[in-house]
Amino acid sequence: MKSLKLRSLSGRMPLDLCGLFFLCLLFMGTGCAPKTMIQTPVIPPPQDTFTPTVSDILLSQFRAWKGVRHRIGGTDRQGVDCSGLMQAIFREAFQVELPRTSRDQSRMGQRVETRQMRPGDLVYFTDKGGDHIGVLVADRTFLHASASRGVILSTLDAYWWPRLRRVQRVLS
Repeated sequence: MKSLKLRSLSGRMPLDLCGLFFLCLLFMGTGCAPKTMIQTPVIPPPQDTFTPTVSDILLSQFRAWKGVRHRIGGTDRQGVDCSGLMQAIFREAFQVELPRTSRDQSRMGQRVETRQMRPGDLVYFTDKGGDHIGVLVADRTFLHASASRGVILSTLDAYWWPRLRRVQRVLS
């Protein structure tokens, strides 16, 4: 068997062995250094911070009911009258039970002045044709079931404003 001869320069360690020795010292030296603890802050995962407003919820309800035709005594998407729409919307969106008729609904909650009305308030109208009710969605926009056009958004304009009889707050 042949023996392995190592070459050396001027009686020093062989080059390959010298490099190996240096690498060992380098790796061993890194384990001796004092360890510095780096604290990284724990960042919680992002949470859904969007909280829908009453207006957002009512507009969502409008999209779900838009185009449903008016039907006297109706309470579902096959056909709905104004008080049936209010009853369904408040039940679905806010888990609030309203009476069946617009007259009884107009007495629910707390009466508020028109200058204090806000989204979610019931707006009650009277006319020679009878009673009508809707819900305020935005500043002067309300959601209701129109006898001629079905579920729509309308504004408190020259037609509706003079017919407005009361505003009731049923949401706290």
